[in-house]
Amino acid sequence: MKKTILSALIMGAMMSPAVTLAGAPNTDLNLMPYPHSVELSEGRVNIDSQFNVFVKGFTSDRVDFTANRLIKRLERQTGVPMLTWQAESEDDAVLVIDIKQAPKTEVQSIEADESYTLTAKDGKIVLTAERPYGAIRGIETLLQLVGTDSKGYFVPEVSIEDAPRFPWRGVSYDTSRHFIELDVIKRQLDAMASAKLNIFHWHIWDDQAIRIQLDSYPKLWQKTADGDYYTKEQIRDVVEYARNLGIRVIPEISLPGHASAVAHAYPELMSGEEGQTYPHQREWGVFVPLMDPTNPELYTFLGAVFDEVIELFPDEYFHIGGDEPNYAQWSESEEIQQFIAENDIDGNRGLQSYLNTKVEEMLSERGKKVMGWDEIWHKDLPKSIVIQSWRGHDSIGRAAKEGYQGILSTGYYFDQPQPTSYHYRNDPMPTGITVDDKLHDGEKFATYEWVKPRSKGGPRSGLITIIEGKDGEFRAFTDYNGKSREEVYILEYVPGKVFRGHFDNFMSYTEFNLAFDGAELAEESYQTIGNVRWPTTGKLIAGTEIEGSEIPAPNGGYPAELEGDEKSLILGGEITVWAENIDSMTMENRIWPRSYVAAERFWSSEELTDEASMYKRMKAIDTWSEVSVGLQHHANATVMYKRLANGKDIKPLVTLARYTEPAQYYARNWEKWIQTPNHGDLYNQYERLNRYVDALPVESYAVYDMIANVEQVAKGDKKALAELKAHYQTVLAAAEASAPIFANNVASVDTVIVAEKTIEVANIALQLIELHEANRQPTEREAQALRQSLSEAAKIYDEAIVAIVKPTEMLLNLNR
Repeated sequence: MKKTILSALIMGAMMSPAVTLAGAPNTDLNLMPYPHSVELSEGRVNIDSQFNVFVKGFTSDRVDFTANRLIKRLERQTGVPMLTWQAESEDDAVLVIDIKQAPKTEVQSIEADESYTLTAKDGKIVLTAERPYGAIRGIETLLQLVGTDSKGYFVPEVSIEDAPRFPWRGVSYDTSRHFIELDVIKRQLDAMASAKLNIFHWHIWDDQAIRIQLDSYPKLWQKTADGDYYTKEQIRDVVEYARNLGIRVIPEISLPGHASAVAHAYPELMSGEEGQTYPHQREWGVFVPLMDPTNPELYTFLGAVFDEVIELFPDEYFHIGGDEPNYAQWSESEEIQQFIAENDIDGNRGLQSYLNTKVEEMLSERGKKVMGWDEIWHKDLPKSIVIQSWRGHDSIGRAAKEGYQGILSTGYYFDQPQPTSYHYRNDPMPTGITVDDKLHDGEKFATYEWVKPRSKGGPRSGLITIIEGKDGEFRAFTDYNGKSREEVYILEYVPGKVFRGHFDNFMSYTEFNLAFDGAELAEESYQTIGNVRWPTTGKLIAGTEIEGSEIPAPNGGYPAELEGDEKSLILGGEITVWAENIDSMTMENRIWPRSYVAAERFWSSEELTDEASMYKRMKAIDTWSEVSVGLQHHANATVMYKRLANGKDIKPLVTLARYTEPAQYYARNWEKWIQTPNHGDLYNQYERLNRYVDALPVESYAVYDMIANVEQVAKGDKKALAELKAHYQTVLAAAEASAPIFANNVASVDTVIVAEKTIEVANIALQLIELHEANRQPTEREAQALRQSLSEAAKIYDEAIVAIVKPTEMLLNLNR
């Protein structure tokens, strides 16, 4: 997939879902995910109070639900009542929904046909699908097509043929760490359907709570859920609601680890000492309790749990977790180690596979297929299991090489603030190495070893190698922390002076900003992970200048590359939404509208990679999702700003938020750990999620516009300079007005420094603009002082980032 630099991510002005007809390139329509084939014409089909629908072919309660849902959504989008929307015949109808056949199976399966065609022409719209699932998907495309102008509401004349690229397009919602209310869950299902996502992976069981009513072992939820759990009737309601939307619901029952809640309720099922008890776990992390596979009572327990859960979830798949087992209890148990030896089991890893094999047999007898996280993958398990990968393309690719089906979640962790473009470039299909890492005759190279602190968890380290070809062109790659070798896309390289380059890794968008001091990396070197800068040290360890040295071998090997039928084993991808730092109020702001972008990667052509188009369409769909779907991400953020403002005008807070970002990846957790005595604390269930950073959008689109302005200023564009100046004046005024509001609320008193640093940076920028207008430059001494101030302002403050630092640094470099 083509990679583009950050400056290519500039978005156009906010657009409504109305259609722009001129030119009609393939992504000219504001649709997301974008259909596979779109032919746009000049005409239009009007949408008014006479709009009506005729269902042809197969009908059912679900088809009726779909038609009714369409009308209600059209009324939300247009405000026009459509009281007589049921047409008496095909000829009389504006919209004909033609479903050829019933579903192949009563319960939706992974083989479900979701293809459809949509034609709007000569005053009539025809939606044709082989099965009901295609009609459900096509309805969402139709709703995104609705536009308006001074003459009325309409759908453009268009011909669309569409089908998903991947059959598995999911979202895993964690409702264990923080309880998510049912109305919020249903709203996410509405949004998922609007994005053509078709799997709700319900993470209902973890260390902190078990949120499902189970009659056979009632202490599971009675002792761990604090009264916040889902009754069987509520779960049935959610599953049926999802079914009507064409969404499958898959439960996750975690074993053998992430078992602290089970340990608290039924300690006798754990592998610790007899009589040992376990507290109700409120922290986040990986904990000691581990189920005992040598205890027959465990299988009695699991059998009873499986029976009750299966009765509620009819889907063919059943998720058994399996991730992050802490083997300490097994290693320390003489009985368990003896069992491993007597049964010729491959150590603790093999014992987990022994348990998984027995569980797979139990679930197979109950008509279920097993899926789990990377750690369940073992040579003893049948090829029928599905691997869900949080470890990345290497893991899912190598499993596919051995014949296992897989879905990718690495790169789709939407609970983490991340650049949306990072998710968009992340394709579920492993592609192998994308750079020539071999040294050829006449070429030169330099390999630097680097170390980057990470606070909690210790430093990251690795190598970066830069090769100069005979033609003077450069290429680069990194061996990052034992991961597979990856290409680094060069932004700037002056040998012996500076190197800037980026790649996407398991953490986030990662950018090397290295300055050289002889054979050492200079003090000002750093890496950017998402939007957070981490100081980086290192030295030259190999290169053309070092006699006898060679390019080091990749310490993590090469990325997997699939061929032929192996590619069909990659079923798709799944967004993951872990709820450590998310609750019902903050979830939507974190995941929407960005989930439409991942949905496009799962549904649309792999050739669809234009990030500027993606951002433009996502902004249009953002507005559409509020109006048509009823999402509340902006509404919830507004409530949070009002809570912070204490009755004051929230406009300054809202404006400042356009130029401020939450620290991305896991930086918030690390900052919490750093700021507490003895590095002991992380977020937990008692932590408040009412800070300014909790209300912020994930990324600043205004700053992308500012970056574009700076690039145009470099070309002598005076209009761009005026626009840039207006941005800085706007954010300066907002920060000045926000500071006293922050200072007057316990939830935001620590945020005052964010406003202060924003004021400082905005003033620097306005000073630089004044110099630029006067065709003057700062002295080198002045420039160095400004760089130091900007570097200080680029740090994390109250878990947030002053995003205007980046365009300001670019502006300073223009004045050199």
